[in-house]
Amino acid sequence: MTSPTSSRAAFLAQYRAVRDRDGYRRDSSGYYRALPSTPHTDPQHIVWQVRARSFERFRTMVRARFRGAAPALLDLGAGNGWLSYRMTLDGCRAVAVDIHDDERDGLGAGRYYDVRFARVQADFDRLPFEPRRFDVVVFNGSLHYAPNTRATLTRVAPLVAPGGVIAVIDSPMFECAETGRAMRDRTRQRFKRDYGIAEPIEPGEGFLLFSALADTARALGFDAQFFESCGGTRWALGRLAGRVRHGIQPARFGVWWAA
Repeated sequence: MTSPTSSRAAFLAQYRAVRDRDGYRRDSSGYYRALPSTPHTDPQHIVWQVRARSFERFRTMVRARFRGAAPALLDLGAGNGWLSYRMTLDGCRAVAVDIHDDERDGLGAGRYYDVRFARVQADFDRLPFEPRRFDVVVFNGSLHYAPNTRATLTRVAPLVAPGGVIAVIDSPMFECAETGRAMRDRTRQRFKRDYGIAEPIEPGEGFLLFSALADTARALGFDAQFFESCGGTRWALGRLAGRVRHGIQPARFGVWWAA
């Protein structure tokens, strides 16, 4: 039987290899400090356009809700810490959490920033924090990696202080599971074609369902809203081409906000 530790190591090795090939892993402080802004020449510029719009929406909502305060923010699936960095500059007391401590694409990339924020290596299903500690808990492009989304949100909810919020940013979201599974199948095919990975290691479903999120929010006593983010012309054309080719609606991205 494969142990959880060895499974995690295998997933991280796969994740690192894919991210390296896709152009996310860098050795430049300028690159990390500018995120989510990237030049047009960046191989992931189209993706970062959407992420930048989601982030601006998220930051605006945090500012409006906690006006004049310095909210405590928990950044789950923080990756290289770009969101924690940006929110620290905005006056938040940020804690970046990820299982990946890589110095070019994980928590170790914190060395590139010119302000400091707390960085904790942990699984977001096993968090070492006291209840009601955070005003904002945000899953930063990461909740779709959870083996059980409802269970993860249920574990995280007690960490939210009274009046606080849970946000989910830029996980692929769908109205129906069939469409999500079709996207996941195409991703598997791409991994095999582009990376030579015949059997991708998938810790979670790889997508979220609006209905499941809404049910979980209600059960936890939150009211939830979704604000969609769109990219530029190339992004829109790519989605249209994919819809025509595969005959299904593409994933939706943006900010899911539960307060």
